[in-house]
Amino acid sequence: MASFLHLLLFISPFLPCSLASAPPPSPSSLIQSTCSLTSNYDFCVATLQSDPHSLKANDVGSLSAIAVTMASATAKSTSRYAAAQAKNATEAAAARSGFRTCAEKYRYAGEALRSALDSLAGENYDYAYVHVSAAQEYASACGRLFQRSSGVAYPDAMAEREEDVKRLCGTALDIISQLG
Repeated sequence: MASFLHLLLFISPFLPCSLASAPPPSPSSLIQSTCSLTSNYDFCVATLQSDPHSLKANDVGSLSAIAVTMASATAKSTSRYAAAQAKNATEAAAARSGFRTCAEKYRYAGEALRSALDSLAGENYDYAYVHVSAAQEYASACGRLFQRSSGVAYPDAMAEREEDVKRLCGTALDIISQLG
């Protein structure tokens, strides 16, 4: 018995290191089956797995709310980013105007996504779909309006953020399509 305790004391400092290097958990079967019906399985799985709530989700409706929440958070942070760029832009006044326009469009996208969450909670899936589609369109409009209103090239950072919101909305739409 004493030799077992000595062995345990000897190897215990190494246990956390070996556990820390363990591979990430595999996606739950709900995530896998839900994401298999989306247009981008890998992105869907990675997105949902990045939110710890998804591992506790017990139905597709819960996963759709998580996807919409993630899109909403990204739209909100993009609106804040664009507003900050509008204040700090050293470019022409037209560029500042373009950033202000984008901040407004992403604010609208965030509002649409919050409405989508309300619709999901009320099991109004058609309305949720419409709200997420609107949010996706607001993100697309930012780039078009930025270039049109400012005459300045659309900044890469904004283009990347736009793509993130559109992909998140696309995943949310694919999941909502599986409901009711």
